[in-house]
Amino acid sequence: MIKIRSKKAGFRRCGIAHPKEEAQYPDDRFSKEELAILKAEPVLTVEIVPDKKEKTEDSGATEKAEADETGKESAKTGKKGKR
Repeated sequence: MIKIRSKKAGFRRCGIAHPKEEAQYPDDRFSKEELAILKAEPVLTVEIVPDKKEKTEDSGATEKAEADETGKESAKTGKKGKR
């Protein structure tokens, strides 16, 4: 979802008059070029909100193994202190 708010009511960009109140648009409403134009416009505040589906899929991979230059994974136990 894309949320857009204008500092000036009725400000037009990319063929749309943007209201001062937050307006919500589907992810595919704007092309990549239009989205770049909207984000670059100082009169507009553009927020891209990830879908809930994407959040739950990403949450399963909270910690990934890190690799150094040799490609070996670092040994992280996740435990603090001495035994």
